[in-house]
Amino acid sequence: MNKVSPISKLLKIVFVIIFVSFPFQIEAQIQDTVFIHADSLDKKNVSLNNIWKYHLGDDSTWALPSFDHSNWDTINVGLDLSEVEDSLWTGIGWFRKYIEIDSALINKTVGLRVNHWGASEIYLNGELKKKFRQVSPVAEEEKPYQPNNIPVAVQLDSNSVYLIAVRYSNHMSVNEKYSFQNWFGFAGFHFSFRNIDTSIIKSVENTEGNIAINAILNGLFLSLSLLYFLLFLFYQRKKENLFYSFFTFMIVILFLAGIMTQMIQEDLNLIRNIRIISNVALTFIFVSYLAFLYSIFSEKFPVQFWIFLVIASVLSSLIVIDVPEKYVNYPLFIFIMLTTIESLRLIVVSIRNKKSNSWVIGAGVLVFVSLIAFIFILALLGTQNVSGPIALTIFFAGLLSLPASMSIYLARDIAVTNKKLQQKIVAVKDLSEKQIEQEKRNAELKIQKEIAEAENERKTKELEEARELQLSLLPKEIPNLPNLDIAVYMKTATEVGGDYYDFHVALDGTLTVVLGDATGHGMKAGTMVTATKSLFNSFAGNDDILLTFTEMSRCLKQLNFTQLSMCIAMLKMRQNKIRMSSAGIPPIYIYRNADKSVEEFFIKGMPLGTFSNFPYDVRETTINSGDTILMLSDGFPELMNSDKELYGYKKIKNEFGNIATSNPEDIIDYFIDKGNKWTDNAEPNDDITFLVLKAK
Repeated sequence: MNKVSPISKLLKIVFVIIFVSFPFQIEAQIQDTVFIHADSLDKKNVSLNNIWKYHLGDDSTWALPSFDHSNWDTINVGLDLSEVEDSLWTGIGWFRKYIEIDSALINKTVGLRVNHWGASEIYLNGELKKKFRQVSPVAEEEKPYQPNNIPVAVQLDSNSVYLIAVRYSNHMSVNEKYSFQNWFGFAGFHFSFRNIDTSIIKSVENTEGNIAINAILNGLFLSLSLLYFLLFLFYQRKKENLFYSFFTFMIVILFLAGIMTQMIQEDLNLIRNIRIISNVALTFIFVSYLAFLYSIFSEKFPVQFWIFLVIASVLSSLIVIDVPEKYVNYPLFIFIMLTTIESLRLIVVSIRNKKSNSWVIGAGVLVFVSLIAFIFILALLGTQNVSGPIALTIFFAGLLSLPASMSIYLARDIAVTNKKLQQKIVAVKDLSEKQIEQEKRNAELKIQKEIAEAENERKTKELEEARELQLSLLPKEIPNLPNLDIAVYMKTATEVGGDYYDFHVALDGTLTVVLGDATGHGMKAGTMVTATKSLFNSFAGNDDILLTFTEMSRCLKQLNFTQLSMCIAMLKMRQNKIRMSSAGIPPIYIYRNADKSVEEFFIKGMPLGTFSNFPYDVRETTINSGDTILMLSDGFPELMNSDKELYGYKKIKNEFGNIATSNPEDIIDYFIDKGNKWTDNAEPNDDITFLVLKAK
């Protein structure tokens, strides 16, 4: 059995305070039958978290009261992975325990509080009382759930003795043991009984209280972070404002993670990722704090700061790649202690050198050091030796002491700066008002001119760089295929266009052609094109167009591009067989050389990024020698002449029938000439793209 180190206890206590607060329950006796009295349920939780009868495997008869479990193993149902051997827990099993109630609870309803990271079915005397998601002997079919101690109403009958049987699975704790142990701790479940009314009230109060506290603190620190970041932007010589902003933002991540992990109940991977981010943020809190101190008390960053930064980066990398906690906890604890000692050293030196307001920062550090010492004592004695509210209050007091002292320092610094400015203003009033006004006017005009010139230069440079990036995303060469002639044309409406085309030739000869049109144009559309290009590179080799559209749409939607989406058409051709689909793009036209007709393929579909799972449609057809395919964006059919008339799709179809026997380059030149005549050579308001394929 592995012994848990004091350092591990320390870090787990910090973790519990941030994410869960202290869960305190009165432990039940360890024997096979637990006795429950009505007066106990009114005053406290009666916990069933100790030894149960246990058997690996899955058999529905194990839920029956008549089944004899005397030869079963016994196990602590919390399933601490650091103490449970691999052979004792393989992912699914049954747990059984008897409870006996006093006569005051007969025919009463009690509250069963459940907490676990797997999936469970709870039986009372053989009857299924509650099912938390999907239990399965197969990992892929299991659907885990985190009940968060939400009470389940259990109606008791006239019996005085009950058998509780639990069918429970948690395959993630086996398949990803070290990662699971890092971020979730226990693999089993925690049960407790309490008066149903009290249980519901306590559950609501705890949930609302934790979320409310986290939300209030999160809002406070987020406001401070934004405020001081803006102060830095307006006056960048004050580097301490930037580091304070970063410091408080890391605290925002901590509290936000606390809110999110309490609200997420089904996606354990998401909870794990949130906690990974939170631990990385915890590491960089101390780095940003040191950076703040160095920026106000030192002329430049000393070499030890860069060492701390490298250590923090290494620790963060170990956390991200999910190194087992025993290899991270000691270095992390030593890192926290060293940064704290370094901050104390720096403040002591600053006080000796009579640095302005250094004592304010020193007070905050001393309170924080006291917190670390107190939590370390908790780690040595065990969390049960102190009440949760007291520990939580001391923790938050210590945590808030750092940003509080930093805020006081910055506020005093701003006040001193303002006082000096006021003194200078009084001196300036001795000058002629007319001269001051003239100098002010000249200065304002000069600044406005310089700002305008700098802004124009910046925008021009950014747009030109974005345009170069946009063009670099397009294929450098058109595929040279023996059975096809291909030509492409694109003209953007601004420096950065929203149209996009691409090709992919698979090893089996399948040609994938895509033509897209992002909503709008300019910088935002260019960003959407960049994301689409990356997704096309990932999914182009996939033969299933519907799966490709669904995955691309889901990924684009998760990027949260506000009011941006991608209209797109995809065509896959192998020999003479074609499959195609469309998501909000104009029709695809195919000229049939055999009967000299133009066939229009209009496939309805919402643009990618608007819905995560839209039912797109796929059409199939064939082409023969001499047939020609025309794909285009909506910029050309929406060209307006001087009478405000659109060029329109009907005209395109007719004109295509007149020119489709020509080679692809001539077809494109033909439409370009038609468009110029239609608009009298005016610049287009939207991007224009043509893509023509002709079967040899």
